[in-house]
Amino acid sequence: MKKPALTDIAVAPRDIIEGLVTGIAVITAFNDETARLTPSLLAERIGISRSAARRYLLTLVHTGMAATDGRQFWLTPKVLTLGHSYLDSARLPRAIVPYLQHLTAQLQESTNYSVLDGDDVVYVSRVNAPRHLTPGFEPGTRLPAYTSTAGRVLLAGLPESELAAYLARVELVPYTHMTVLDKEVLRRELDVIREQGFGVTENQYEVGLRGISVPLKNRHGRPIGALSVSMMISSVSRAEATARCVPALQASANTLMLWV
Repeated sequence: MKKPALTDIAVAPRDIIEGLVTGIAVITAFNDETARLTPSLLAERIGISRSAARRYLLTLVHTGMAATDGRQFWLTPKVLTLGHSYLDSARLPRAIVPYLQHLTAQLQESTNYSVLDGDDVVYVSRVNAPRHLTPGFEPGTRLPAYTSTAGRVLLAGLPESELAAYLARVELVPYTHMTVLDKEVLRRELDVIREQGFGVTENQYEVGLRGISVPLKNRHGRPIGALSVSMMISSVSRAEATARCVPALQASANTLMLWV
């Protein structure tokens, strides 16, 4: 019998190192809107004392993962080593890259492998199309799942109870003037994806961007990730892009399913 993944195991409170949990919260408190933080702002954001926030920030400075001007703190590129550790140790993201390379060469479009993490989709692997300007998202990019084709494909693969819970709690925020904001509409679109086995979205997170995605399933038929293509809408019609990309994506997903 396959051992359960760590995320499937209930961890006893006595086995949790709270300092590590807080340290992760400190790192993830930095984002596009707050690229620089003061101890006071960090303390308010993650619910710790100002003195504790300052010590955590200074610890990051000590490890080289943050820098400071004496008042504000910001992350350094060294923090990327945390993500690289995952990519270096995880078998599947590394193994998928040759398939993405083949898809990109075949379709002349940028390709991605993504996974669902909570209510977000995270882009894990990517191969850029051989052109100067290529749309899409670099590895490590995290988006609300409903704004992404890959995210919608993975949402459509959730058990009914999990999907209902997601739709009940998610707040649909407009990223473009065409982002779907009606949960009933979103639910119908997810039902279509579930029935047809692939998804296509346009203008949901970025105007002019189209995504086409299929689920990557394990041998038991459970979606574990998504393969997708990113392209500009202006490059080709939706129907033509779907007809060209979906069979290639599904062929790669079917091949990968034999050993994941």
